[in-house]
Amino acid sequence: MEKRILFQKFSENFNIMDYTQSEAACLITQAIELLKGHKINQQEIELRLNYTSLSKAKNEVKYPSIIIEKKTRKEILQALFNEFSLFHNKENDRIELVSGRDLDGKPNDVQYFIMHYYAFARGVVDRALIKIMNKRKVVMDYRINEHWEGVYHVIESYTFIEVTKMGYSTPVKKLLSLFSGTKKYGHKYLLGTYSTVKRDGYPAAGRVILESASSEEKALQLLHEDSDYRIVSYLKNNVYLTKLSTPNTLDDIVSDHHKHYINLIGKYHIIVPAKSNTWNVKMLTIHKDFSATVEINNVVYYGDSNFINVNVLNIVFTRKNQDGLTIRKQILNLNINIRTSSSNHIFTCTASSPIIHGTPSAFSAFLVPSEFYKPQLLNKLKHNLILGEPLG
Repeated sequence: MEKRILFQKFSENFNIMDYTQSEAACLITQAIELLKGHKINQQEIELRLNYTSLSKAKNEVKYPSIIIEKKTRKEILQALFNEFSLFHNKENDRIELVSGRDLDGKPNDVQYFIMHYYAFARGVVDRALIKIMNKRKVVMDYRINEHWEGVYHVIESYTFIEVTKMGYSTPVKKLLSLFSGTKKYGHKYLLGTYSTVKRDGYPAAGRVILESASSEEKALQLLHEDSDYRIVSYLKNNVYLTKLSTPNTLDDIVSDHHKHYINLIGKYHIIVPAKSNTWNVKMLTIHKDFSATVEINNVVYYGDSNFINVNVLNIVFTRKNQDGLTIRKQILNLNINIRTSSSNHIFTCTASSPIIHGTPSAFSAFLVPSEFYKPQLLNKLKHNLILGEPLG
């Protein structure tokens, strides 16, 4: 309390707005040098201010812009004074430290979280301990030998954690983006994503879950317990990697699968077996963005296309609920043999559906480019339908 009153007393002796930008730049330089004398380097200063352009802010000659990284030099100087309890002694024209101030910034507010994540290289869901101090500084320690430090801030309904660790020669960064909603603090769980560079150099991204702990003792207990099976289910295999390349053209990033896919774009008649050895013929379209549509009983369903291997294209058609956010309901799963087609341009398929036949079913289907479809083709096809009916 005494420190706060003392700082307020010194603060009353100056007004940041009285300084010019040049004077503010000089005082920023003095403040940084003072803090370095107390073994607080510029990187730590930037972390505590959540501001990364101090080098530009203190060099007005080279960087004359009034606003640097969305702040004026006067605002930066004010932030330095507030964070480290500094003041400008006008009589001696120097930056000084308020008497009795502890520059170590010892936290009086610490939040503990366990971060659950999918460890791609080891194929397991693992955990890390996160400490958030004074709603600003972050320390992250993995169960493996990795230590990260950084900053934490909340912007509207979102929480961001940016941390850094030293790599073999240069720093490596990781960004966590989490949804916190209108209630910014105190959630038991937070869902989000991370992005970083893996140990082998590949840029990577994936899901995370942050689970809060009431104390450091409880956090350490959770750190060494297995993640809940529901957390494992949510996180498993949700990791995305990019290539280590800088393509000159878009052709450099496509795979052989994509080249096969381009040849399949178009409109088709899909021939599906019905009961009593009859056939149903539907309209199916494969689009260039790896999506597909099929019309069943005057309803259009949407599908996602993926290659199982170079020979088989899988399309899963689904129905979304009205909110578009709930789990999609599968309508039709189609595996198409794209390697070869018959002399009549017929592609053979294996398929399954929970609804097309009024009961779960598995069947052979056929895909024919619409320009080659003729009704008489149906007479040459083999009927193969298995219905998931109850045993008698």
